[in-house]
Amino acid sequence: MRTKLTVSLILLVIGFLGGFIPQYLKARETSEQLSTQSRELSTCRLSQHLSNLRDSAAMAYLQATQKNYGIAAEYTRQLFEQAQQTAGQTDDPAVQKLLGEVMAARDPIMADLANGDAAVVSKLQPVLTSLEQNAKR
Repeated sequence: MRTKLTVSLILLVIGFLGGFIPQYLKARETSEQLSTQSRELSTCRLSQHLSNLRDSAAMAYLQATQKNYGIAAEYTRQLFEQAQQTAGQTDDPAVQKLLGEVMAARDPIMADLANGDAAVVSKLQPVLTSLEQNAKR
């Protein structure tokens, strides 16, 4: 009787492990794939945010060169809001540095746009150039 109980218990454990191990391996593989896809999605989103920043900077620069300072100020406001949001969403040190440089240019650019100063174009150009170089990463 004791032998039958031991054999039954061993068969039960083997049956359990026979069903559990393949499912565990499949779940682990799926989890790894999901993690990889999540990282790729994060990279794509960051690239999209950088492209949007570049587009806002380009439009601000274009409007400033055409002396449409009010419209340029609106694009610049969007640029700095997007830069601040993106900085809060990324852990990439290179992107953090880039966005820090962009945000450092905020006050002089906004002041020149508010005053209608044509010198703002020379302040927008390095911001646009920097974003253009880094948006293609």
